[in-house]
Amino acid sequence: MENALQFALNIIKTYGADIVWIAVLFFLGRGILKIIVKRMVKLISEGDEQKPAAEKRAKTLGHIIVATGNIVIYVIILLMVLGLFGVDITPILAGAGIIGLAVGFGAQSLVKDFVSGLFILIENQYSVGDRVKIGSSEGKVVKISMRSTILRDDEEKTYYFSNGSINNVVNLSQGGKSN
Repeated sequence: MENALQFALNIIKTYGADIVWIAVLFFLGRGILKIIVKRMVKLISEGDEQKPAAEKRAKTLGHIIVATGNIVIYVIILLMVLGLFGVDITPILAGAGIIGLAVGFGAQSLVKDFVSGLFILIENQYSVGDRVKIGSSEGKVVKISMRSTILRDDEEKTYYFSNGSINNVVNLSQGGKSN
């Protein structure tokens, strides 16, 4: 017990200031990320006539950006702590690059689905509750995720579409009103 306490005190004495700075950067980074996303959500939802749908879409995008940003912050902080304790992070970064490349080749369709889902949400092509026609299937949109869209037709059949495979959509709920 006394050895563990002595070890902890030595770490605090040696690396205390650096650990405090890393903690400050961690909380500052997360705070700035949340402020930026809040402002982005506010700007997106204010600039759209369909207020509730725009707010929902903006909040969905905000959650995705915060989750991705948090992962980036955690990885950076972890690498800073490892570097602080003398661990050479160069092989870790090189290995992460190679793994990222391999995953990127293996997950091309997943990335395509994700990017397509992002554009569906940003461009407001359709929303949950809209009646749409995708390919030869027509129905009400039950769910939209970053990866897929789910439709239910009048006969209660459920259709699952990966967002990357959706080429053309006819939104039957968005009327052709002209000004």
